[in-house]
Order: sequence, then structure tokens, then C-alpha cells
Amino acid sequence: MGLPTNYTLSDIVFGGLVQLLTLPYHRFFTYNTLRPAQEVAKHADSGLERDAPDRAELYGVLVGWRERKKDELNFAALAATVITAIVTASFSVPNVETSHWVGPAFWYASISTSICGIFLSAQQLSMLTLMGELPEGHDMPSAATMRRHLSQILYERKRDDCVSDEAGVTSSSSPSFSLSWRLLFTWQCPMMFIAYSTLFYVIGLTVVVCTPLIWEPWGPNSYTAIAYIASTALAWGLFAFCSLGGYSAITMHQREDEAAEIEAYRASEAAATAATAREDSAVEKPLTVGGGKTE
Repeated sequence: MGLPTNYTLSDIVFGGLVQLLTLPYHRFFTYNTLRPAQEVAKHADSGLERDAPDRAELYGVLVGWRERKKDELNFAALAATVITAIVTASFSVPNVETSHWVGPAFWYASISTSICGIFLSAQQLSMLTLMGELPEGHDMPSAATMRRHLSQILYERKRDDCVSDEAGVTSSSSPSFSLSWRLLFTWQCPMMFIAYSTLFYVIGLTVVVCTPLIWEPWGPNSYTAIAYIASTALAWGLFAFCSLGGYSAITMHQREDEAAEIEAYRASEAAATAATAREDSAVEKPLTVGGGKTE
């Protein structure tokens, strides 16, 4: 969607803070929570009613948001379970007993955040299930149904429209939807827990592995720590590159001109298939002469 071009200092600071806090799961937050919510907000006011001009677009982005969010929550629950198992197994490493206390502390924090991620993922999946699926077809859901689904992402406020005529002035109230950062924060929390649980585990692992560099003389454990630092720096550098710039060419939704081209191509293919079928039936039809005999 088109974003506002006039930014205030507070907008820039807030945007930078969001980018920083969501860095470990930036693409999940952007493509599964923020941009879908922005797309829904863009079409909400002009797509609420069945005959509204943006009803098809609003229906499409709502269905897409639900599908992506369900996939994300299923992944988050599975990932949190795996992280919990990995951290628990890591406590059996002999180096833990001689490492700095910060390492095990981060591992305990990792376990607690991953457990929160498991329960919150299950909670949100049950909420989506209780909400129910949208009826098939963009013109099928009523305005009340669409409003109920919009309330999962957006904040609805009443907007007064004044209409003047010769008799006086009358006012009517119509809905106006805007992004709710409280709801956005809530929906992105499971992935936040998983991402920070992983980050806490890596920090704790780094402390455990690198403690010999501080407390022990140079030896095999120090060589291991150096190799770990080099490989971890390379891996996280590639991760940051892919998360921030690797998917820049990917768009969330099909553009209208692309959709029109696809529909035109399908129509031409259908026409060609129908013409071929007619030609085949004409060839296979037996020819008759005079008294009804086949030649």
C-alpha cells in the first residue's frame, strides 16, 4: 500500500525502534503481520458492504492474512518446542559448570520465553478457529461478518458525516478503521517469543563457549571458542543480510495488471481449447451421401 510521505520526527523514531526490536524476526513481522494489516486498513472503509467498490480486495487480504497467520502460529508452536528441547539438552554440557553465570541465566530465560510462545500460539490458533472462516466468495459475507473479522486487526471508530439541505443539517455516523498497534503487538508476540528465545540461547551458548578465553590459559578450549566466534559471526551476518535485504523484490500480493494478464491468458487458452474441440468433432462426424449411406 502507499505509505504516507510526510513523516514527523516521532514517526521516524518509532519506525526505527520497531525495526530494531523486530530485527530477529523482521520478515515474519513485516509479511505476516504489519503489511497485511496495512492492506486491510487500506480497503476497510471502502470494502465493508457487499456492494462496496473494494469488497473483493478487502475479502482477499483478510483471507490471506488468516492463512499466513495460521501457518506462522503452527510454525511458532513447533519451533518453541524444539528450542525448549535443545536448551534443556544443552545443560548437560560439561562446560556449563565452569562457565560464567550469565550463560545459564540466558538459557533459563530462553526456556521461559519459548514456553510462553507455545501457549500464546495455541491461544491465538484457538481464537482464529472460534472466529470461523469467511464464507466463500467476496460478496457472501455480510457487513457484520466483515466487521467482526476486521476487529481482529483494526480499531473501529465512529466518523460523523454532516449532510446539509434546505431544511437544516443532519449528521450520520459511519465506521472508520485504523491500525491498532495493541492488536498488532498481540498477534506478533508468538514469533517475538520464539525469536528472542533463540537469541537468548545463542547469547548463553556464546558465554559458555567463550568463558575459557577469559578464565583459562590458551589451549584447546580457546581454539574451540575462536572457531565458534568465527562461524557464528558468518552465520548471523548472512542471516541479517537475508532478513533485511534478501527479499526486497518479493511483493505480497498480485498486482492488478498481472491479474488482468493472467485472466486474459486463461480466456484465450479456453477459447483455443474450445475451437480445437469443435474442429475435432467436425472431423470425426461421419459424412453422408444421397440415401443416408455413409461414404
